[in-house]
Amino acid sequence: MKKSMVGLGFAVCMLAALVAGCGSGSQKTEKEAPQAASQEIVAYGVIDPQISAQQIIADKKGFFAAEGVKVTNKLIQSGGDISPLISGGTAQVSFETPYTDIAVAANNVGVKIVAPMADIGNTQAVVAGKNVTIQKAKDLEGKKIGIAAGAGVLIAIRNMCTELGVDINKIQFVILSPSDQIAALDRGDIDLMACWEPWVSNAVKAGGKLLFSGLNSYLPDKQGPVSWLSFYTTMQVTDQFLKEHPQEIQAMLKALKKATDFIHEHPDEAAEIIAKEINLDKEQVKRIMGQNKYSMQFDDHFKKSSDEMASFMKEMKNIPSKPEFRQYADPTLLKQALPELVTVAE
Repeated sequence: MKKSMVGLGFAVCMLAALVAGCGSGSQKTEKEAPQAASQEIVAYGVIDPQISAQQIIADKKGFFAAEGVKVTNKLIQSGGDISPLISGGTAQVSFETPYTDIAVAANNVGVKIVAPMADIGNTQAVVAGKNVTIQKAKDLEGKKIGIAAGAGVLIAIRNMCTELGVDINKIQFVILSPSDQIAALDRGDIDLMACWEPWVSNAVKAGGKLLFSGLNSYLPDKQGPVSWLSFYTTMQVTDQFLKEHPQEIQAMLKALKKATDFIHEHPDEAAEIIAKEINLDKEQVKRIMGQNKYSMQFDDHFKKSSDEMASFMKEMKNIPSKPEFRQYADPTLLKQALPELVTVAE
């Protein structure tokens, strides 16, 4: 996989640019398509099955067209590049993560998440080197962990330490890029690496041992599902687009729900469609997608995760202030289009 895969470390580098800046499917569907929208909508996304899976499926399976909206997907290499596009008004509709939305909102840019797309916390993980033995979580104390600057996987490490009684102050963090982490882990310069896909899988293939992710633990003294990091991908629109095109947004949301259902019901075909669109190996795409929870449920867990991310960003000094959740998220149109998906407390 390429550097486009989701990780918060690289997104930090785009904030300076942000502040400074302050193909269509043809398959027929069973139902007759509503009257097509007169305006073509350009939806920005990323060459990444974690961020743009539903966006791609909704296009290639004709779900957008079936809901009467003309959508052209524009997929770019790095999610971090979407921040300045939102800030400058180019990306009126986009798919990225709350990190991006929080960053632009903190810099007084009008943007709203209209729906979550997936929880990809399972792809944010910690891997031990092949010669490192971890018999219990406390064994992490005194170890060196490679991590990218500002990487959100640090939230998972913190929550793990709190739950399992590990003194995080006794862990030495070494700032390294994902590729440098792989090399350093192989040489033994670091004991563990904290990163995201595809680097996690690459480290495991090289002999490393997966210890835990944001959603699952494989530690000897803690195994099974955990809630150490929920890292969501989202659909967001600018405030102006939200005000001027509510019907189009609702139509897109209905199409994206169809795409979400398709991913669950036809994982092989979904992976094949996405792999072809972003020029990646089908099996690799299927494996990564299998780790994600594709859901548009706008609930309290999503809000809590976003609040935690905003607090983390403020602490890391990635943003000047922490915006309130409703400053960058609004479930109103999702509730009107698909009321069963919205359960967040008002």
